[in-house]
Amino acid sequence: MIQKYTLLRKTWILIIALVAGQITSSQVLAQLPVATGRQFNLSNAAWKIFIPSSYQHRPGDVADLLVHFHGDPQTVWNNALYAKLNSIVLTVNYSGLSSAYSGPFANSNLFGSIVNEALSVVRSQQDFSNTLAWDELGVSSFSAGYGAVREILKSANYRNSIDALLAADSLYATTAGDGTPLDSQMVDYKTFASLAQAGSKTFLFSHSQVLTYTYENTMETGNELLQHLGATATAVNESGLGTLDFYRTAESGNFRLWGALGADADSHLEHLRYIGEFFKELPLAKLAAPGDFDHDGDFDGHDLIAWQRNPGIGNLVDWQTNYGTVVPFTAISAPVPEPNSLIIILATSMLLKTRFALPSSTRRTRRG
Repeated sequence: MIQKYTLLRKTWILIIALVAGQITSSQVLAQLPVATGRQFNLSNAAWKIFIPSSYQHRPGDVADLLVHFHGDPQTVWNNALYAKLNSIVLTVNYSGLSSAYSGPFANSNLFGSIVNEALSVVRSQQDFSNTLAWDELGVSSFSAGYGAVREILKSANYRNSIDALLAADSLYATTAGDGTPLDSQMVDYKTFASLAQAGSKTFLFSHSQVLTYTYENTMETGNELLQHLGATATAVNESGLGTLDFYRTAESGNFRLWGALGADADSHLEHLRYIGEFFKELPLAKLAAPGDFDHDGDFDGHDLIAWQRNPGIGNLVDWQTNYGTVVPFTAISAPVPEPNSLIIILATSMLLKTRFALPSSTRRTRRG
């Protein structure tokens, strides 16, 4: 039995090596668009800020920020491009299981410090204003990254500042005496789920069918959230991005859950490999059609005013060509071949588990 669990642990460490970027994303994600742009390490090499080449400057001197915990950065960037996100992306990657994330972020100041450091780096770029403020803030996690998010959500200030939360096969919990997820590890996720149900936040949750035998898996924590909200999942037979196949969904207000088929390690990794399926549902700024300088989906005098205030946001000819029309931005299309066979060899269904209030000067006042 000891040898069995040692082997499983080694396999899980190999999975972590993949998603943390020690195995390059080009080996597993050839089917997605390849995002290019400026990338900067922050004061800790585990924290990386990315400004996509596709980024479109917005009126109002603001930018959206997506903070993602756990997963190869290039994979995250590619999926953000697939989802047409017009956001700055901050990735946080530590080597290890959930405790590698929960330990550092037990320091209630850390999340706010990282986000503000990222803002300083973006402000220092010549094409960004030194008074830039973060607008919408999205937080996502895959797998062990929930360890950080669970600590972050303990802060009411952080919960208030986060506009959208995505848990991509990324919420596990200790099994309580009654056989359900331990309340103390679920309470802040439940609070955020209630806010999403009421419409003031967005909470996206995906799970696989990977079994965990000594603690609660993502399907079980998902069930706990549904019960808390009084929501019921509906059986479906739907295909998502890549090899994601869904057997159930649930929606209540701005809370949405996807249950995906698959109970092996590769089925777990699909939630990172194709996280763009969920990124596209985040209420973050999306890339606008050329000439739509105020990002409202049409071409009118407001676009001309936005361009006059900041000619660097685009080519005026695009606006002149489309003036008076309403042209939705066409989704980026890409072929979706089968995933690289490198991941298929990771065949195990056993997973081993082992507060930031942005200053008012750095966060735009919410519109009513």
